[in-house]
Amino acid sequence: MKENRNYYKKKIYLALLIITFILGFVSLYEYYRMTIHNPFRLLSTVLYGVIKLFLFTPPISTDDKTSFLYEIAKWLAPILTSTFIFTKISNTLLHIKNIWFNKISANHILVFENSVMGETLINNLIDEKNSYKISLISKHFIDDNLKSKYEKKGVATYQIDFEKSDKNEIREFLNTVNINNVKYMFFCSDTDLENYALYINVIKRIKPQRHIGCYIKCESNTVSSYIEDMIVYEREKKENLKKIDTTHFNQTDLTVRKIMCESLVNESISKSMDSLSSMGDIISAERIDENIKRMHIVVIGINELTDTLLKFIANDMTTKLTEDTLISIMDYDADTKTEKLFAENIGLKKTLDFHITDFNKVPLYESLRSIKERPSLIFLMNEDVVKSLKYLNIINKQFIDVAKIIRNVSNIDLTYALPKDENIKLFGDVSQIMTSDILIREALDNHAKKFNNSYNEYSQLLLMGGGSSWNELSYVKKSSSRLSAMHAGVKEDILRKIFFDKSQDFIKDYLNKKFEEFKKLEEIMKTDNEKFKTEFREFLKANPILDFLSSLEHKRWCNSYYTMNFVYGEKKDENLKTHPCLIDDWNRVLGDKFDVCHPEYDLLSVFTLFLGEDNNGKRKEA
Repeated sequence: MKENRNYYKKKIYLALLIITFILGFVSLYEYYRMTIHNPFRLLSTVLYGVIKLFLFTPPISTDDKTSFLYEIAKWLAPILTSTFIFTKISNTLLHIKNIWFNKISANHILVFENSVMGETLINNLIDEKNSYKISLISKHFIDDNLKSKYEKKGVATYQIDFEKSDKNEIREFLNTVNINNVKYMFFCSDTDLENYALYINVIKRIKPQRHIGCYIKCESNTVSSYIEDMIVYEREKKENLKKIDTTHFNQTDLTVRKIMCESLVNESISKSMDSLSSMGDIISAERIDENIKRMHIVVIGINELTDTLLKFIANDMTTKLTEDTLISIMDYDADTKTEKLFAENIGLKKTLDFHITDFNKVPLYESLRSIKERPSLIFLMNEDVVKSLKYLNIINKQFIDVAKIIRNVSNIDLTYALPKDENIKLFGDVSQIMTSDILIREALDNHAKKFNNSYNEYSQLLLMGGGSSWNELSYVKKSSSRLSAMHAGVKEDILRKIFFDKSQDFIKDYLNKKFEEFKKLEEIMKTDNEKFKTEFREFLKANPILDFLSSLEHKRWCNSYYTMNFVYGEKKDENLKTHPCLIDDWNRVLGDKFDVCHPEYDLLSVFTLFLGEDNNGKRKEA
């Protein structure tokens, strides 16, 4: 009832308006019909009198005798008019207040288009009770009821079409929202090309005074490449556009990212490393690898989410050097579907160990009985949740204690349909993904930016130039840094397991100490590169934990590039998708490919773990 309050208010207002009109019409008709005999004049006079009632001007003198119906109408009409006027004034003042507070806020967000994803994002940001001030901009009509609801929650609403508005109207709008000082902009139209057009219209006119994050909903890789090409071109003409950080998103990517952030997933990864706590004092890269159990992921159902899920698994679940994560894919016509999947994603086979089961040949219960390695996680990905629940009953007969992630796009609460006390998580509702944690992901981006800063500082030391700032990085390099940041939790967990009896502060001090030792090697590099390479290899040999984590990072990096369909090539080329460091053999990277691949960069990713910041964003001294 609370959510529909405005709806019922409008209904009550409309009912009173009709009643008042009828009362006024009937009472004035009875009053004038005795003196006006011309039907047309009578009707005109009565209607004119009714209008005067609503305009605070009673058509009949107070000295004249009137009916009871007229007295009711005489009071109701001006009350309804006043209500309407005061509502409009109140809404206008509320809009002005929202404009003002949003304009001066340091956390002002612009959301373009009131699509399902845009509306969900706004509602989630409001429910999170953060300090963001939100403005909604749409070229389409926004229902008054919805506009009023938004304005009451502090969301300023605007309607403008950049394609049809003149330059003065657009300039006034941009000044009103103070677009040069907003924190984030979200382009949430349902169509990619409309988001592309909106983004172009904004970028061509904006003069950013601060770092601004732009998030563009884009399902098409082709349109994404157009957007990247356009911003590169515009930056050549306007230097201040380097303050714009552009990120593409789509529902599939966000949905899978939400899954991978679930505690059940993280706990399953962590359990595979439990044996690290019982290694004892004799530590080597080989022993660390031996004490990590290979992840085994069962995926039931092949659909539009599968390839994205596998790409995330290839990155986030890279835990061993000698074995790839085992993926058991099960579905009807699984052979045909996976063949098509691999044809479109040729690099996936290089990153994961696949076992395909076709339900047309082997039913689910037989497939489960034949599993040799106990599953770490089970994903039930069918769009038909009833089918997934049927599979769940079969799975629970053998793997009741294994965590399960179930897709549910039905918008129906299945809490009571699921077994109790189970490690089960449902996903699929768009409201779960349009949140600041999943979409904006400030913490993840901050970690990725720290790694990029370390990379730039080291490149400068190598006299290779200072590297590119975060906003100037290509889409591929940004993705690579973010994927490294997403894997940081795995490396941190490995350190926690190895140093199970130590505090996190101890681990930070350990990394700080090793970082200082590494910096001394940098001094050698300035004068004798060959000696530096020898000393670096000895440094890793003397520090097997760092050696393992560095080689694991290289394997993860290779996996991430394979899933972007990169192949080995003598030259780096993001257009041809070739890279000279796509070498699986870590010893070769440390050997004849040292000067090309710089394994120091892999080690730098380890030194950014648990990274505290000083004012300059650098590692604090121990």
